[in-house]
Amino acid sequence: MRSAIVAGSTGFIGAHLAARLRRDFPDARILGCGSRDVDLTNRDAAFAWFERAAAGAEIDHVFHLAALYKAGDWPVHHPATQFFANLSINVNVLEAWARFAPGAKLTSVVSYCMYPPKETPHPESELWGAEPEDYLFAYAFSKKGLLVGQRAYRQEHGLESTSLVLPTIFGPGDSFAENSHVVGALIGKFVRAARDGAAEVEVWGDGEQRREFLFVEDAVDGILAAALHANADVLNLGTGQAHSVRELAEMIREASGFRGAVRYEPHNRFVGVRHRALDVSRVKREIGWTAKTGTKAGIEATVRSYREQLARGGGE
Repeated sequence: MRSAIVAGSTGFIGAHLAARLRRDFPDARILGCGSRDVDLTNRDAAFAWFERAAAGAEIDHVFHLAALYKAGDWPVHHPATQFFANLSINVNVLEAWARFAPGAKLTSVVSYCMYPPKETPHPESELWGAEPEDYLFAYAFSKKGLLVGQRAYRQEHGLESTSLVLPTIFGPGDSFAENSHVVGALIGKFVRAARDGAAEVEVWGDGEQRREFLFVEDAVDGILAAALHANADVLNLGTGQAHSVRELAEMIREASGFRGAVRYEPHNRFVGVRHRALDVSRVKREIGWTAKTGTKAGIEATVRSYREQLARGGGE
């Protein structure tokens, strides 16, 4: 790798990816494009940034992780905001890639919320079947639009790209606020409760919701492996295993050392879809990639990191 752009480099996964690229390819030119650098919803601003980035250097990889997304029930109340922002980001990144770095391979990250509700793991062939969960339709279809755009550029102009469907990602550097996604929110709750000697921790839902979780370092490993070796247009990237929120909470409780009560709140709280997991047989078959870090080990590492963050006076 000689030169790469990371769109979304200040986001959770993007920051880890940019750091890994700089570590693994010390002689490469790694250009991060975060929300503080440029508004990618603005076509002129996006084009100007990509043109400067590509000036005097041949870009061989573009990683597209830029998106507007917030956990919890925010997508329920802001579907139009989310849809049009992500549609604009995707169109602008695709056009800028095609115009200023057409020789680069584009590797994008999308979410498994694109799949319809189902009790068993989703293979890639189900992406274009039934509709996704209603409360996530705007985000899901903006991501499906990205896949369509990549396919269109591949068919008309021969541009090379791969999309990776990821489950819930967690790890050091995540958001541990109460309104974060389920892993970050629960780690924050349990670690702070253990520190403060709280009597109980509340968990939203009945605990039977099932999700797939992937440690962020494994996600970065998979993104890099796909960028360098994958030829498929889309690949699921995950563990292929779902855990209930109750199982997750118990793993976090144990790692945090919390000894109080755990109270599940099945009413008046937004909990999202009941079950979601990925079939990862294709990525294993095509590029030989598998996740290395189990959910329990990843949680233990993340709890340690968050404790260190709090000890340094970092935000809660």
